Amino acid sequence: MPMSYNTLVAPKGAAGSIANWVGYGKIDITTVLDEAQSIIFQSLRVREMRKLFTFGMAIGQSSIALPTGFLDPIGRIIDTRGLKYSHRIESEIVERRSFQAASGGALPNNASTTGAVSSQLVTVNIPLHGLTQGSNATFAGVTAVDGLTLNGTFPVVSVPDVNTIVIDAGAEPTAGSVTGGGAAGTWTANVLIASGPRIWSIFDEAIQWDAAAVTAFQGQLLYFKSPPLLSAVNPTNFLTNRYPRLIREATNAAAASFMKDDNEEQKALQKLSALIDSTNAESDLIYRGADFGTETPHASGHI
Repeated sequence: MPMSYNTLVAPKGAAGSIANWVGYGKIDITTVLDEAQSIIFQSLRVREMRKLFTFGMAIGQSSIALPTGFLDPIGRIIDTRGLKYSHRIESEIVERRSFQAASGGALPNNASTTGAVSSQLVTVNIPLHGLTQGSNATFAGVTAVDGLTLNGTFPVVSVPDVNTIVIDAGAEPTAGSVTGGGAAGTWTANVLIASGPRIWSIFDEAIQWDAAAVTAFQGQLLYFKSPPLLSAVNPTNFLTNRYPRLIREATNAAAASFMKDDNEEQKALQKLSALIDSTNAESDLIYRGADFGTETPHASGHI
């Protein structure tokens, strides 16, 4: 019988079900299946997971959010001009960013609007602010807005337009979508200088550059992506079609954990680890006959 979400979550006694396989019908089936897939994607890297991320960088932009399901990058970023950009550690990105002080001025009346209750983002109206993404904005004299105190220094996470910035307030609002701040607020800022980005890293769930872009460009990055979890609306994927043994051993491990059977859990995890290693090795056979070139630094100095 072909494996699918419906067969896996069927009750004990049904052929192919998790409960039938482990011989216990009272486990939390959907949680076991979700956690089993999470275990698999921690280390499985096969051809079906290799994807291409194409993105655009606007003038003044210094980061781009990772695509849904992003796991690991593959190689360098390359732009449409043929320039290549190296992946470096996070601290090097921070160290290489340069800032310039902006004098600021008075804020408009009630310049701040909170986001959703679960969001720490606050939109601030500052006409002709001149800020770039990655800058730091400092506010004073602002009255509390929706339970948030916005006096202090905050990172600029996006710049929707020349009159608006979005900051990370570091806390969640009480109600959400509330405008306020009073009429006595002032602002200053340290502006992330725009130049030609050269290197990138990954933090804050985004690709982060060492500078704000001075010109717009389009980039591409190969990466490993985890697929949507199996569900009633997504009953099969490449795991159920090509690698059902991986799901079986992973669900055995997750079910054993639910039943607090440490011995069985460890045995299943050892089997799963060996299966993933052999599956990864098999997937690399797509490189059979491939030519592997060498990297030559570009004349522009991008590394």
